[in-house]
Amino acid sequence: MAWLDFLKNGNELTELLIEGNNPYSASLLKDSDVEQLLPHLAHADQVQAYVLGRVVMAGRGLWLLTQQHLLISEQDNDPHVHVLPLSQLSQAECLKGKYGYTLRITAAGQRFSVYGTSAHMAAVFYQKLSQSVNCAPVAKPTHLDADDVAQVQHHFSDAASRLQHSSLTQTSPTV
Repeated sequence: MAWLDFLKNGNELTELLIEGNNPYSASLLKDSDVEQLLPHLAHADQVQAYVLGRVVMAGRGLWLLTQQHLLISEQDNDPHVHVLPLSQLSQAECLKGKYGYTLRITAAGQRFSVYGTSAHMAAVFYQKLSQSVNCAPVAKPTHLDADDVAQVQHHFSDAASRLQHSSLTQTSPTV
């Protein structure tokens, strides 16, 4: 099974290991991401930020931050999503490592982490998370210029509109 995973994600893993850069970490959400997360969003929840990266021994990881929850998807093809109320998060940290930025959180005694995230996306995500959760200072923070912030805001706005638009079309009555 590991061989098939390597064939599926080989280019991404090779670039991550050799270059220390995850080429997909600064991407827009895929349609499958929207479909996976949509059933887990509360009607009033608004998307604040997200990060894409890798989860050890699991594959692609996606963290979506809303006003009230942190949604964590740890595998591409697994419909299971951890929905964690922000009030349950007791600790968070953001570290620069060999393979990009790593985000870690502790919730109800469980630890979750995602590595290989985009520096720009992780920085803004962590800043928004720190407004609701006790966050440790960023280890080796990245510098964001206006272009970086504009790109990140575009990604977050796209996710918010697609998830909000999808939820509205699913709940609106047909005529």
